[in-house]
Amino acid sequence: MFNLKKYAFTLLHLWHAVLAGGFLVAYITADEDTYAMHLFAGYTVLAAIAVRLLVGMLASAGNVWHLPRPSLSATLAWFGRRRGRNPFFAWFAVTLLGMVGLAAASGAIADVVTWMEDLHEGIAETSLWVIFGHIAFVITIYNGRRIVAWISQRLTGWRLWKESAR
Repeated sequence: MFNLKKYAFTLLHLWHAVLAGGFLVAYITADEDTYAMHLFAGYTVLAAIAVRLLVGMLASAGNVWHLPRPSLSATLAWFGRRRGRNPFFAWFAVTLLGMVGLAAASGAIADVVTWMEDLHEGIAETSLWVIFGHIAFVITIYNGRRIVAWISQRLTGWRLWKESAR
């Protein structure tokens, strides 16, 4: 039997790849010559957002697919203790789902209501900056920890070497 819980995180990564790839293709193909590909990628992004929202609403609280629920009080409490999962992950997830979903939805509407094309383009451009912020945040959080650990090791090693040379 297929154990869905066992593959939940892998499926979330696959969903992330479909969403990111779809957005990238839609962004790159946003001119008149590649409009059919732009539409296909945009509808793929819209479908991925819809799947994420639907599965996220049905998922139990401990599941990785469960929709994040950022809270200002939890964020402020996290600043006091700096332990556990960084609450900005939830804030970024909700912001990204909202912005990218709005870009995809406005694109679908602009496909019929042509005067919305400029609004769709503005939302997509704003989404791109939110995505860049998300990438910078993830790199900072994960690589930042590694960099701090690496520097700490080097400093500790330097001190030990300096003391042994005395």
